[in-house]
Amino acid sequence: MTLVINRHHVLSILILIGFILTLSACKEKEEYPRPSNAFYINDYAMILDVATRDSIRREGERLYEISQDETDGGSQIVVATFEVESEEEIAEYDITEIYRQWGIGDDDMGLLILMFFERYEEDDIEYLRLLEPILVEVGYRMEQYLSPSQLGQILDNTIYTDTYMDLDMATMHMFYEFISAIYIDVYGYESFNYDMDAYQEYLDSNPNVEVDDSIPMSILIYLLSPFSSWSDKLSILLPYLIFMILGGGGLFVAKNVGGGGSSGGIGIRRRR
Repeated sequence: MTLVINRHHVLSILILIGFILTLSACKEKEEYPRPSNAFYINDYAMILDVATRDSIRREGERLYEISQDETDGGSQIVVATFEVESEEEIAEYDITEIYRQWGIGDDDMGLLILMFFERYEEDDIEYLRLLEPILVEVGYRMEQYLSPSQLGQILDNTIYTDTYMDLDMATMHMFYEFISAIYIDVYGYESFNYDMDAYQEYLDSNPNVEVDDSIPMSILIYLLSPFSSWSDKLSILLPYLIFMILGGGGLFVAKNVGGGGSSGGIGIRRRR
């Protein structure tokens, strides 16, 4: 007996597979946003000045590019802020899962920092305040260079001190120390020099214009990037592939911004 599968049968099978994968992805996917277009800074709380967001992005891109030719290269350091209702809500964020979903660092050479903010009112004006703890996740390969105690000391000596009462200054102080540890301890640089007085002048001379860096990466670019899972790719791209089979359109390739690394869950949760 000869089995004949015509074009309509193939189409029906592809649609069924796509439906199953879509349901599976929707069921298993955590309710976390995709990384922002800037990738290295994900200011979902909309709390940082544009100068700070731009500085973190530029320094993150530079680290990634400079480290490409090094042993254990492709390091990425990513910062994200979230607004929550209370400190108890922080426990609902699985930083290891966020790290994996965003695919930070080539060959697990990544560092993810999560900062949480709570809204409060004073004199009829609403503000956001930084909550504790700040969460830090380290990629598998990065773990051999940066220990949890070392990362905790950086938090204790920067953002958890009163050295800078301004959030942007304190955040950049913390970020510079983290990236300095990577340059020195991972890649053997003698030093990583930065000047916080110069950064204060930079902040003062750059007004905080309204630029929304919290916009998640578009779904198509996200799917074509290294940090979406294969079930995500197939469940959403399959209908497009079916359209291609039936005739029409072409694909384009997105720039590789995420390294695609994973994490073993070794990180820190640090309070003052």
